[in-house]
This record gives sequence, C-alpha cells and structure tokens, in this order.
Amino acid sequence: MDATTLLPRPTTTSTTVPVLDDTEDFTAIFAAHHDEAVRLAYLICGDQDRAEDAVADAMVKVWRAWQRGRIDNPRAYLRRAVVNQVNSRFRRLALERREAERRVGDDRGPRDPDTQVVDRDEIFEALQQLPSRQRTAIVLRYYEDLPEREAADLMGCSVGTVKSAVSRGLERLRSMVGEEVA
Repeated sequence: MDATTLLPRPTTTSTTVPVLDDTEDFTAIFAAHHDEAVRLAYLICGDQDRAEDAVADAMVKVWRAWQRGRIDNPRAYLRRAVVNQVNSRFRRLALERREAERRVGDDRGPRDPDTQVVDRDEIFEALQQLPSRQRTAIVLRYYEDLPEREAADLMGCSVGTVKSAVSRGLERLRSMVGEEVA
C-alpha cells in the first residue's frame, strides 16, 4: 500500500462522532517520509540536530491533523509543515547564528593547508549564507525538484516571489562561489 495515498478511515461510535483508527496508517506515513523530511530540513537549516528536531515537531503537528482527518496528501502536508517549522526556528535562532559567526574556527581542528574544499561543501556553505527565503526557494526548486507553483504554495507566497528568490539566490551563490551554479 502506498503511504502517500493513505487516508484515515472514520468509524462511528454510539454518538456518531467519527473516531479515527489510524495509528498503523500514520506509522506507514512516518516510515515512508521521515528520512526525506529530515533531508529537506537539513538542506534548509544546515544543521542535522536542528533538522531532526524540526521534523519531530512537524510530525507532531501532522499527527494531530491526521487524527482529525484533515490531510488529503500526507507527503505534501508534511513537507509544508517541515518548511514552516524550519522557518519559524530561523527567527528564534537569529541571535545564535550571529554569535556563531563571531567565533573563530569551526571545531574541526587545524586543517592541512593543501586540503581542498569539496565543491558541495563550498556550495553548502554559500547556501547557508543566503537569506532564508532565497535558500528555501532554491532547495525546493533544485533539491526537491518542485515546480514553481508547488514551491510557492509551500512557502506561502506567489510564484513571482519564488522566481525572484531563486534568481537572486543563484546570482548571489555565483558571486560567492565564483562559478556557474545551476
């Protein structure tokens, strides 16, 4: 059974209020989409622990909506919940990021001067320097390979805003990396 098409099956009690017996269905949704959601959150926020926390919080919200029978497309709903959760964490973490930038070093110890930075590390670091809206738009368009309309729906903005954020984000990435990006 495909987890993205599972919907709760209401049963009725003596008071005719729908009761959802869907723990197994939600477990299947969780198993099918958890890793994908963590990858999405990680690419947007850049920190594995924060990504896992954001997905856990999003899963709680998805579970509550699932129990009420309000989810037609669990994968899309979870993706939207993850994007919202990560973005709300960005607001709370602004001060922490400013403090982290002030620190010298990167906790990996001394690096050999001949060590070359791998392209993906360079792109990832440049991606983390983008404003959250540009970063989110680029991740949704190029990593998640979503059409502009779906990215706009997930971000809660217009298609034009997504196009603008992607364009400006790619331009900024090119200037930071000094190469052709996307």
